[in-house]
Amino acid sequence: MLASALPSLFEESPEAIILYDRHGFFVAANGAAERMLGYREDDVLGQHFSKHVRESDVARVSQATAIAFSGGSDSVEIEVRHSSGIAIPLECDILPARVDGEVVGIFVQARDLIALRSAEASLSVNQERFRSLFEYHPDPIMELRGDGTISRVNVALESATGFFGERIVGKPWLELIAPELRESAEEALREAMRGEACEVDSAVLDRMGNRIAVQLKLVPLHTTGQIRGAYAVAKDVTAQQRAEATIAQQSERIRDLYMVSASRTGSRDHQIAQTLRFGQLAFGFEYAYVTRYAGEHLIIDYAVGEDGQIRPGMVIPMDEALSRHLRGEKSTLFVGDLDSDIWKRDTAYGTMPWRSYYAVQLVVGGEVYGALVFAGRAPRLDGIPDSDRDIIALMALFLAATLERAAHEERIEQLAFNDMLTGLPNRVLFNDRLHQALATARRYGRGFAVMYLDLDHFKAVNDGFGHGAGDEVLRQVAGRLHSALRESDTIARFGGDEFVVLQPIVDGPGDAADLARKIVAAMVEPIDIDGKKHAMTTSIGIALFPQDAQSVEDLMDSADRALYRAKHGGRNRWSFANEASARTSWPAARSAVADTAE
Repeated sequence: MLASALPSLFEESPEAIILYDRHGFFVAANGAAERMLGYREDDVLGQHFSKHVRESDVARVSQATAIAFSGGSDSVEIEVRHSSGIAIPLECDILPARVDGEVVGIFVQARDLIALRSAEASLSVNQERFRSLFEYHPDPIMELRGDGTISRVNVALESATGFFGERIVGKPWLELIAPELRESAEEALREAMRGEACEVDSAVLDRMGNRIAVQLKLVPLHTTGQIRGAYAVAKDVTAQQRAEATIAQQSERIRDLYMVSASRTGSRDHQIAQTLRFGQLAFGFEYAYVTRYAGEHLIIDYAVGEDGQIRPGMVIPMDEALSRHLRGEKSTLFVGDLDSDIWKRDTAYGTMPWRSYYAVQLVVGGEVYGALVFAGRAPRLDGIPDSDRDIIALMALFLAATLERAAHEERIEQLAFNDMLTGLPNRVLFNDRLHQALATARRYGRGFAVMYLDLDHFKAVNDGFGHGAGDEVLRQVAGRLHSALRESDTIARFGGDEFVVLQPIVDGPGDAADLARKIVAAMVEPIDIDGKKHAMTTSIGIALFPQDAQSVEDLMDSADRALYRAKHGGRNRWSFANEASARTSWPAARSAVADTAE
């Protein structure tokens, strides 16, 4: 009969349940009880409850069982012995076990008090933490009921608005929202009540009616599985909006500065003047100018100002210039008031009509060039804002880049058309002059010569003495070859030890042979590199227009083939492109001697 009561109470129960008969003897226990006490049913079957309960608790348990046998229920806190001998504090509910309405025994439903108290303590701590988080969160927070009334607020909201909680609890929260933004705030609350956290830009009103720009975040408030309201977190974005406005203004300034400084319209001088004028107006100075250091003097290169007291071309003694302080490592100089005692002692005091001064060092080509200067008639005791300093620094970079670009234009042209090692024209410039010579020769019906030459056994210099010695040989050879030519002739380096000569006016093979003879003669004297003599000779291939070829490409090919024959003919000599124009290939040494004899 007792067994028929077991399935309904025991099965699937997460709590420990033990069944005793009317006399207090053990009948059955569920799995949770076995796990809690460490006993199996067979171990304790038929034992009296008093064997497992602390002696001091027997009377109290007996009283509770009597109540249960009479049809009532009772709860007790007792200690029972675990199978390992450890005492376990339990909270037990003692209930009657009925079958067909008759009390046939008692159920003991037990909970571990240690775990229960730990859970309660944890819950208490979490509740305290939540209260602390809510109360002292840095952002203003309102706890809202479902109807939109305020149930409580935190300290941050009280501080931000000036409203104490007791004055606004129970009032509609929309009274704290700017009127034109209440509809969007109300919609955000409706979304939160549907279980969706949402954000909306809004404005909260303080006690004086002032607006505080905020970002409202509405979060559903869940209680016992239901949404009872929402938390409205109001993050103050006033500083953020101010910063965004500053960034926008700074971006606009940078854009305007770029449009002025990077403009390709007008001359370079006009571009720099426009940049200075932009800074003068943007930062409220009367004068803006660029200085350049020149020995013991300072030169004003560019200037804009109201009265023309600072003019381009002015030369100022260095000790009368404030920007002399930027000649070293110091990159900026700010003087808020030149009438202050420290600046009255400066040698530049009184030389110019200003009271405030701000300068940034200009570095051009890795060297200190001078300074970008802004000066005003009124003092600036509040200093220069960081945002203005940043823009002025950017202006200095733009101006330095413009000045450096101007300084490099000539150098860039040099690099584009000349060989970096020897300074001779490169392939690009040579080809241009060769095309010009071809066009001129065709127009006036005259001839010219192209010579292809390289150094004999130059590889041995590189391999034996290093590339540094080889480069020096090439530089000296370039100088000798250049000195052997007429002003109208062109010699270019194509790379390595290859050189090409354009002789733009040639009446016949003899003119070309004479020049080749001079070139070979120029190489007779050994080249001195670090006290060591290097004998250096050259082989030359000559092509004539119009006899040997009619186009630039064919002339160069013909000269190259002639060079090949000269090298295979013994080197230190020249060869013509064809036998008709070159009856023989003269040994260079003999020709050089003959040339000297002449």
